[in-house]
Amino acid sequence: MSLAPENYFPGLDQWDAEPFRKRLRRGGFVREALEVLGLPEHWLRSKISRAALLGRCDPDSPIATLIRLFTLGDRLEGDAVLAVLGDSVLPLLEMGFMEASEGSFQSLYQICPVGDSWIACDFLSRQATGEADQTMGIGPSSLLLASLTPPMEKGRRVLELACGIGWLAQQLAAAGHDVVASDLNPRALALGRFTRVLTGAPAVDYRQGDAFSAVAGERFDLIVANPPYVQSPGSDLIYREAPTDDPICARLLREIPSHLAPGGIAILLLNWGHATEDDWSEAPLSWIAPEGLRRWLFLTDCSSPSDYAWKWIEGDVRFGATDSALPEMQRWLDHYARRGITCLSGGFIVVEKCAPGEEWTRCDSRDAGKLSPSAGAEVLRVLRAETALRSGLPLLDTVYTVSPGLRAEAAMTLDGGGWQRQTIRLISPGRLSYDGQIDENILRLLELARSGQPPVAMLAEIRANPAFAGIEDLESRIAALVEELVRHGILLPPS
Repeated sequence: MSLAPENYFPGLDQWDAEPFRKRLRRGGFVREALEVLGLPEHWLRSKISRAALLGRCDPDSPIATLIRLFTLGDRLEGDAVLAVLGDSVLPLLEMGFMEASEGSFQSLYQICPVGDSWIACDFLSRQATGEADQTMGIGPSSLLLASLTPPMEKGRRVLELACGIGWLAQQLAAAGHDVVASDLNPRALALGRFTRVLTGAPAVDYRQGDAFSAVAGERFDLIVANPPYVQSPGSDLIYREAPTDDPICARLLREIPSHLAPGGIAILLLNWGHATEDDWSEAPLSWIAPEGLRRWLFLTDCSSPSDYAWKWIEGDVRFGATDSALPEMQRWLDHYARRGITCLSGGFIVVEKCAPGEEWTRCDSRDAGKLSPSAGAEVLRVLRAETALRSGLPLLDTVYTVSPGLRAEAAMTLDGGGWQRQTIRLISPGRLSYDGQIDENILRLLELARSGQPPVAMLAEIRANPAFAGIEDLESRIAALVEELVRHGILLPPS
């Protein structure tokens, strides 16, 4: 029987972590010092080889000891560990985070430098034992969800579902929100509680439960979730795959509306299978009824069954050998074939609770790898802009503001006449809503808006030119340009 989250590390709530933090900083186990060595922080969260990690530092240095202890999970001589950690190692032994045996020390959990702090999680090697409660740290999906999370005024009620160690929940608590973080896996919650004390982050209300069971009857201003969305024949890994007969993404989307406060926003990462390239939006939209909601579905990638399956099998330490990977690969492909799945897609959905009659649904696609860490602010801009369009915004007469941080890039070629501009590319600040080619007309519209003039001023400019005065559909053309700029959150209507 697994322990309750609060029973994993006895004495955690009384632990003064500052002496340990000082030892980690002094030993160089922080992002800035590691980058000087040429070790970006993601190296310490991945399967980079021992040689790549340790070859950058003196083998007798404190940083080498800390990497071996907390990144590689080595058992080290006690004198070497005490020379780096001193007395700060004692509470870790008492809590069971580390163990001592015959004059040596070993950490039972991994510590990863992340940003200006650290997180605690399981060593990746533990996954090879088949333990269902394997707890991961921060991966690409964690960073994606964080980048999509919209900034809100302090004091909002926030829920992180399927939180794992609750790294994002801790960021939101630090931003001044009242945060609940729930997960089915008690080990993940325990490591989240450890991480919070280790970093000195504000309190997070950690709760154990499946889906919304831990927050029954409660409502939130913001819900974020990175659930176990992998589309597979099923496995025992809680963090990765839900039972095949109970798609977690579908279940969460069905229940999200009843847990959103009026005006509340939910952001959910998801994967799903479908029959053709053209029907990609049907399944996710079928999981959440449109009534009383604004739904914005994003496709970020689409793979063939073989590519999708191999992406997850290749990274699974349980199937590193070819002879074990092959039958596992076939198991996944048979699973897709039985269900008529020829495409597997990934993406996210943004949901906003609204009054009846104010609903809308929108589907877009964008490469998630191009999004900026500030994409969450763009989520809010687009939600407001799309809602204004649906309410009958007077396109040409409205005075807009221009989205801050907007950027245009020009591509030029050199020929006999000098430098010639070939294309202009407009990039929205979060790289979420727009990244594409435009022309001088759009640049002029943005200039006018920046100076406080409505688009009708551009209409007057063009009509004043005799060469264009006879264009009959000029007004509708400019209105169409304005509509696109508003839809992408580039021209912002008044609040």
